[in-house]
Amino acid sequence: MIVPAEEIAAKALSKAVKGKSLKGYLEKEYKRLGVPDSVKPVIVAIVSNVARRWMVLAKALGYPYERPKASVKYWRELVIAYQALFRKVPPSKVSWAFKSFPKELYTSLLRTEPSEVLSDLKPEERDRVYLSVPEWVWEEISKVTNPKAFVEALDNREGFWVRVRDPSAISELKAIYEITEGPFEDTYFLRGPMREVIRRKLHPEKLVIMELASATIAHLVKGKVLDLTSAPGGKALHSWDLGHFTVANDIDVRRFAFKGFEIVASDARLPPFRKGFDTVILDPDCTGIGRLHSPETRLWLPLVNRKKLVEYQAQLIKSALALLKEGSRFIYSTCTITYDENEGHAELLEGLEPVEVEHASPGFLEGWRRYLPNVHKTIGFTFAVYEK
Repeated sequence: MIVPAEEIAAKALSKAVKGKSLKGYLEKEYKRLGVPDSVKPVIVAIVSNVARRWMVLAKALGYPYERPKASVKYWRELVIAYQALFRKVPPSKVSWAFKSFPKELYTSLLRTEPSEVLSDLKPEERDRVYLSVPEWVWEEISKVTNPKAFVEALDNREGFWVRVRDPSAISELKAIYEITEGPFEDTYFLRGPMREVIRRKLHPEKLVIMELASATIAHLVKGKVLDLTSAPGGKALHSWDLGHFTVANDIDVRRFAFKGFEIVASDARLPPFRKGFDTVILDPDCTGIGRLHSPETRLWLPLVNRKKLVEYQAQLIKSALALLKEGSRFIYSTCTITYDENEGHAELLEGLEPVEVEHASPGFLEGWRRYLPNVHKTIGFTFAVYEK
């Protein structure tokens, strides 16, 4: 049975709204349906682009556009509308869709530009809806930088960051990419598609695909390290590579994508450790605003319970602080930029001394720093360093 790429994409998007992994779901569908390799990038492109413009598409179809629905029917309609409104695909190429989608509506969307759909909105609201960012997220980004520039920098990246583990890989990279050295001796920005690094099997043996923001953390540790909420383990592996004995803890060892360091499975709120570490890293679950280019994040943020996340982060911070000995360093980081999930926890850190570092841009309080995609060419990211 031949299943249209649009149908597979619609089902994947409906799963993402329910909190499922897009990558995991698509890999299962590819195998189940025998999807050719040549079609897979088409499906990924549809999923990514519809997620980045879902609010415009919902508005074009007359639906509310602040909270996405989880039904396959809803996402099928948005995907079909995307093919008309953005890609201008001729009706003959999607004739299967007209069993449920009005052909007259499709033809009308073909003659319409996205700007026309948004013409009744105020200028800043047009930008927000076009980029499909929830109002509360737009407001949070506005507190630290220009929200349009922030989101567009994530959506239109020219390349990606890597952390080099084997210096011999650099000559091979220079033959493929335009390379810019990062602020650390092991970080490089590569201009071009990521697929060549994967195809040549350079990741993760000779290098690790890793954001500059995330790679900063291991350069701030000292002595024996505990990464309390570690999976997939990128920071722990980096710390180990830099010569630090590192223990990586997570609630489920199956979540780890990397190996080569000590792994422990436990709930970070009840960690089975003593005060034997010189550095404790905590990178808890967060709203993930700094990863808005991810389709899952784009669809999840309108539905997220921020209050519960902040409460959960506070529980983890208290657990981490209980593991600090005199002279220990505590490093807190998130891939988001909200005050509540970052500096808002500072009162829990009373009694610790903030450590000023030069990387990234200053945060709202002493010891806090932020990476911004429109400034630093990496994800949105906040971190702080304290010592007991």
